[in-house]
Amino acid sequence: MMFNYDPGTQAGEIASKGYAHLKGVLTDDFRNYLQTFLDAAMTEASNESDDWKIKGKKRQFVFEFPSDEAAEEFRKGMAKLTGIAEKDFTISERHLKVYDDAANPYPAPHKDRSASHFSIGLPVRMSEGSTVCVFPSLKAGPNTEPKAVFLEEGDPEKIRALYDGPEARMLNESLGDVVAFLGSSLYHERVKAAGTAVLYIKVNDDGSDPLRENIYASLAVAE
Repeated sequence: MMFNYDPGTQAGEIASKGYAHLKGVLTDDFRNYLQTFLDAAMTEASNESDDWKIKGKKRQFVFEFPSDEAAEEFRKGMAKLTGIAEKDFTISERHLKVYDDAANPYPAPHKDRSASHFSIGLPVRMSEGSTVCVFPSLKAGPNTEPKAVFLEEGDPEKIRALYDGPEARMLNESLGDVVAFLGSSLYHERVKAAGTAVLYIKVNDDGSDPLRENIYASLAVAE
């Protein structure tokens, strides 16, 4: 079992606000699996995605579900949350992100690549004060580019001030939680990320799979 309760109970939240915070939704067994996956990734680094390593910010590892059954449970639960039909539920990215100890605590917000309609975050290791921050009213709208787009870096003090401004929504997630938001439409970023590890699974409903990481291409949906 992956979920303690039906993620679909918060479908209205993400539909109305563009983001949702599912508190305590992950079971202890799945949390333990995530920690084991992190430990193995850092020790072996066999599935590290060199193309997506960002020096001085984070390392990224391609995530593998413990079983096809777990992958199906994730699809069913997140389809209910996002409103995507199970048959159309496509993974555009599944990366465990491990943030560097020297990561900028307040980087410029960004939108995910166009294929990442929804970004789903599962914290694995949290540092003090680490949280994802979303900006629902800051130039909201779809990113149509095949890669992430960032707000202009500009003055670091101005970037820092954004996180204290009225547009910022700090989700303050904890281990066992899931956060989900419109990844390619809302500016967002992780603050105080140093030492944090988060699994991000990003999905869409149009079959876009730029990194060839959509495991559901080979898994049939039960009728």
